[in-house]
Amino acid sequence: MKKEIGEGPLPTFPAEALYVLGARWEADSQLQEDVTIAEYIEQELIRLYPEKAYNGFVRRLCLVADSLLVNSQHTPTLFIPKRQEINFASGYSSNQMRSYAILDSLTMQEEMMALEFTPQEEADWAALQSHVHSGQPLTREAFDTLNISHFEEENVLLTLLLWRGPRLFYRVLQSKARAEKLAYYYYGDATNNGRPGDAFKHIYVNVLLRTYVGDWLSHAIMDVFWEWKSPNAPCDHFMDLHNNIIGRQTRYEDFTTLDTQCNADMRHWLQWGENVQHFIQDSVNGDFQGWDKETPTFIVEPAAQKVSNTQYIYWDK
Repeated sequence: MKKEIGEGPLPTFPAEALYVLGARWEADSQLQEDVTIAEYIEQELIRLYPEKAYNGFVRRLCLVADSLLVNSQHTPTLFIPKRQEINFASGYSSNQMRSYAILDSLTMQEEMMALEFTPQEEADWAALQSHVHSGQPLTREAFDTLNISHFEEENVLLTLLLWRGPRLFYRVLQSKARAEKLAYYYYGDATNNGRPGDAFKHIYVNVLLRTYVGDWLSHAIMDVFWEWKSPNAPCDHFMDLHNNIIGRQTRYEDFTTLDTQCNADMRHWLQWGENVQHFIQDSVNGDFQGWDKETPTFIVEPAAQKVSNTQYIYWDK
């Protein structure tokens, strides 16, 4: 029985599947004349994942995303230009930040150089492009065997693909993957539940997102969409929000300052990660809170507000 609008959960799908579908629509001028990107992605997801996708769920996602942004005092997403070329660094005082500006007019090769793809990232990208341009109907098995990120993408982030296109959507996925991998490199499995590795992951992904998609969108993604999708205990929620600001605003310039003499051959985004890791390792920069999963909001929230916005929060050593 087909679900109607307003019924059922808001499903998640493999991130690579969403990207490939969006890129296929964008690359096919005839398809663009026949259907909107939202219609095409919904139709294909219903075909590929009939146990999860249903008629009208994309519209529901857009309404939820707009509501989240309005309630969080953000500009409604419907007013974001869909294909405007934006210098994501415009308005910032740092000359260094301007050097990482990425315009939609860049060729993909230029963007790969600007984002400093690793050889593995280039191979992963080529695998995705083979599906975008294959000319064959997509299959569920093709995405299951890609084995690139293992991400079941947060449902409301699909709206970024609809409103801003596959290139920006991919920057978000890449930033998330880089933060996950570098956090594991430094901290192993200790990257959640209030530990310093958890703080590193949030701070670092905010550094990447501000650089690659801008301050406003990084705020919307991290503080609104991802926090809504995975409701946390108060100790995690307020720790995450606080540490997001560290990476995106108060320590951003420190983290993106490059040591060109000592690390001349290191990719910039890896240097930023190293800077964040050094920051986390210095105990002076951390503020330990004696919370746990049962600590209520009325205790956690005022305590978090008292912590300096230049110090990160953690609650488990």
